[in-house]
Amino acid sequence: MQRPVRLFIIAKDRAPAGPPRPAETFSVDAPTTDGLRDAVRAEIAERGLVLRSVSFGPKNLVAYAEEPA
Repeated sequence: MQRPVRLFIIAKDRAPAGPPRPAETFSVDAPTTDGLRDAVRAEIAERGLVLRSVSFGPKNLVAYAEEPA
Protein backbone atom coordinates (compact mmCIF):
# COMPACT_ATOMS: atom_id res chain seq x y z
CA MET A 1 0.00 0.00 0.00
CA GLN A 2 1.14 3.50 -0.74
CA ARG A 3 0.22 6.55 1.31
CA PRO A 4 1.09 10.25 1.12
CA VAL A 5 2.84 11.82 4.11
CA ARG A 6 2.56 15.46 5.13
CA LEU A 7 5.81 16.36 6.88
CA PHE A 8 6.05 19.43 9.11
CA ILE A 9 9.62 20.39 10.04
CA ILE A 10 10.46 22.49 13.07
CA ALA A 11 13.64 24.49 12.47
CA LYS A 12 16.38 24.07 15.08
CA ASP A 13 16.19 27.75 16.04
CA ARG A 14 12.46 27.30 16.80
CA ALA A 15 12.61 23.94 18.62
CA PRO A 16 11.12 22.64 20.79
CA ALA A 17 7.95 24.76 20.75
CA GLY A 18 8.12 26.95 17.66
CA PRO A 19 5.78 26.75 14.70
CA PRO A 20 6.75 24.35 11.91
CA ARG A 21 7.49 25.31 8.32
CA PRO A 22 4.73 24.71 5.75
CA ALA A 23 4.23 21.01 5.09
CA GLU A 24 6.14 19.02 2.51
CA THR A 25 4.48 16.00 0.94
CA PHE A 26 6.07 12.70 -0.05
CA SER A 27 4.84 9.11 -0.40
CA VAL A 28 5.81 5.90 1.35
CA ASP A 29 5.11 2.33 0.32
CA ALA A 30 4.85 -0.74 2.57
CA PRO A 31 2.97 -4.04 2.68
CA THR A 32 1.30 -3.31 6.06
CA THR A 33 0.06 -0.38 8.13
CA ASP A 34 2.88 -0.86 10.64
CA GLY A 35 5.28 -0.95 7.72
CA LEU A 36 4.07 2.51 6.67
CA ARG A 37 5.07 3.89 10.06
CA ASP A 38 8.51 2.29 9.74
CA ALA A 39 8.89 3.66 6.20
CA VAL A 40 8.13 7.19 7.43
CA ARG A 41 10.69 6.82 10.22
CA ALA A 42 13.32 5.62 7.75
CA GLU A 43 12.64 8.47 5.29
CA ILE A 44 12.86 11.11 8.01
CA ALA A 45 16.10 9.64 9.38
CA GLU A 46 17.51 9.57 5.83
CA ARG A 47 16.81 13.30 5.58
CA GLY A 48 18.85 13.85 8.75
CA LEU A 49 15.86 14.88 10.85
CA VAL A 50 14.72 13.81 14.31
CA LEU A 51 11.21 12.33 14.32
CA ARG A 52 8.82 13.84 16.83
CA SER A 53 5.55 12.09 15.91
CA VAL A 54 3.67 10.18 13.21
CA SER A 55 -0.13 10.08 13.02
CA PHE A 56 -2.50 8.27 10.71
CA GLY A 57 -5.21 10.37 9.10
CA PRO A 58 -8.13 9.07 7.04
CA LYS A 59 -6.18 9.26 3.76
CA ASN A 60 -2.60 10.13 4.67
CA LEU A 61 -0.02 10.23 7.43
CA VAL A 62 1.11 13.36 9.24
CA ALA A 63 4.62 13.59 10.66
CA TYR A 64 6.43 16.21 12.72
CA ALA A 65 10.22 16.30 12.81
CA GLU A 66 12.94 18.60 14.12
CA GLU A 67 16.21 19.64 12.60
CA PRO A 68 19.02 18.26 14.77
CA ALA A 69 20.67 20.68 17.18
